[in-house]
Amino acid sequence: MTALSDNLQPLSMSQLLDRAIRLYRSNFLVFVGIVALAQIPATAVNMIGLWLAPAPDVAFNPSASITDLWLEIAESSGFGNNPWLWLGRLVTLLLVQLATAAMTKAVAENYLGHKIGLFEAYQRIGRSGVALLVATFLGILVMLGLVIWWVVVPCIGWISGLGMLFFFALVILPLVAPIIVLEHRSAGQAIQRAWDLARRRIWWLIGFMLLLGLFGQLVVTGPAFLSIFLVESVVGSGVNATTASLIQQVIVLLLNLIYLPLQLTCDTLHYFDIRVRTEGFDLAVLALSDRAESETVQATAPPLEKSVLPRWEEVGYFSLITVAIAVLYIAIILIFLVAALGLGGL
Repeated sequence: MTALSDNLQPLSMSQLLDRAIRLYRSNFLVFVGIVALAQIPATAVNMIGLWLAPAPDVAFNPSASITDLWLEIAESSGFGNNPWLWLGRLVTLLLVQLATAAMTKAVAENYLGHKIGLFEAYQRIGRSGVALLVATFLGILVMLGLVIWWVVVPCIGWISGLGMLFFFALVILPLVAPIIVLEHRSAGQAIQRAWDLARRRIWWLIGFMLLLGLFGQLVVTGPAFLSIFLVESVVGSGVNATTASLIQQVIVLLLNLIYLPLQLTCDTLHYFDIRVRTEGFDLAVLALSDRAESETVQATAPPLEKSVLPRWEEVGYFSLITVAIAVLYIAIILIFLVAALGLGGL
């Protein structure tokens, strides 16, 4: 029980990331295999769709209206005339939810000291994959509601809406998967429960998720752009849009196979960390001795809180987030303007 007691304790950001990396390294083949079982078929469907119905090469017209521009973008992406692309997106959405559920189960079991294999992780998720899919659509509806709050409601909506949207997408949504898989909540209950947990450590969670996002940009986005640039440089400009898209999908697939398991591991561990800090989850698990496993999470989960609406203090936090985003946006615009003026002066 010593290793378990060491795991179930409050962790700093660096400690949590270190634990996630260690857990990922010790279960590398299992975690990557779980994601590969979903990512490879999904990517294959997308690639078949591009091969059977290639996206047309559309020339950009600088004099086109905004509406025509969006139509050109939709046409060049293939969404307007490629049903295979829509099928690929739907297959990807479903398979990713199944992989997320299996990864969450595997991470939780291994973190609590119970080894679990690749196929066993999928076998033990039950209906969690379907619940996650429903939660995804509910999350989209919530985000649309927050956009309406931000745009339509005068004053309080204008100042807090963007911060609410940012917090929901960055912090609340990643907590939904551990709640559905480990607490066996429904999609709607999981979103409410994620809000209950996230509001307890708003600033810490924002900081950690930004750190994780930055790490993801360095691991996935940066190498993806570099790899695509190198491929285009070697192959040359004679490659058509379809071939370029296929190459990009393969590169992104390989990078996601490496990074996505680590991201999902971090999401599960910071769920445990919140419960350890605010609900005494460590004491509840240790009291069960050798019976401690992921099912313990459901048994020790408290009922949903009755207060759903944000408190005025939290509205103030979201307003600060909105102001910070606006200041950052203006600063970036000014930097680009100064750089453009400087280059123009040369």
